[in-house]
Amino acid sequence: MTRKIASIVFLLTGIVIGLGAFGHGSHAAQLVDVLAKSPAIDAGLAAVLIAVWYFASGCMLVFAATVVWTWMRVRHGDHSMFFATDAIGVFYIVTGIASVVYTGKPFFWVFVVLGGLLLLSSMPLRRVL
Repeated sequence: MTRKIASIVFLLTGIVIGLGAFGHGSHAAQLVDVLAKSPAIDAGLAAVLIAVWYFASGCMLVFAATVVWTWMRVRHGDHSMFFATDAIGVFYIVTGIASVVYTGKPFFWVFVVLGGLLLLSSMPLRRVL
């Protein structure tokens, strides 16, 4: 039963990470408006910031695809597939903590929770029965 719950949490965490890409990307228009109003940012820098913004959204989709792919491989009996999802989990935790410290915004605890769920839910899935 623990493995089943862990499997569901692992998969749902990956899906939430993927959905985050759409939430993130949907704010690009707002960022464009803010950058356009700022006299300190020229058009070239604004274009780079928007490109990086969409890149981050794409990374979230790739992370989600990696989690789902790992989940599928584990369901087929391959229990050696966790390096990439461990890296994603650690990255989310470190980035979340650093972002909370740097910005003071509690929203970034979401990243810590997602990374923690990914790492914790993978533990029971690593065991070969």
